[in-house]
This record gives sequence, structure tokens and C-alpha cells, in this order.
Amino acid sequence: MAKIMTKHNPECHLASHNQHLCYIVSQGFDISDPEEYASLVSKPHHFECAHCGRLANRDQNICKPVKL
Repeated sequence: MAKIMTKHNPECHLASHNQHLCYIVSQGFDISDPEEYASLVSKPHHFECAHCGRLANRDQNICKPVKL
């Protein structure tokens, strides 16, 4: 089943949420600094978010990380 990527996960109350992909994309970071954004997702085979399905290099960049 495909997951729907949301702009922002309002259910995530971690202090580090401003480092999660859903948050930084909602703030336009992927557009304002595409090179830095790419460094967060360039090796997306490491972690997937159980909430939105986004893939990331590090578990710190997603709300509900699942190691792939």
C-alpha cells in the first residue's frame, strides 16, 4: 500500500521536528537550498518514515523511522 506524503506531521511533538523532512519541505527548504536537501535524501535506502513514507539517509530526519 502506497503512503501519502504529507507536508507536515502535526502529530510529531519531538523537539527535533524542525529537522524532519516533512517539516523542512513544508518550509520550502527543498526549493531554497536544493543541494543541502539533496544531502539529506541522496542515499534513501537507509530509513523510511512510517508516517508519510519519505525516505532519508538518517533516522533523525524523519518522524517515525523504520530501518530498511
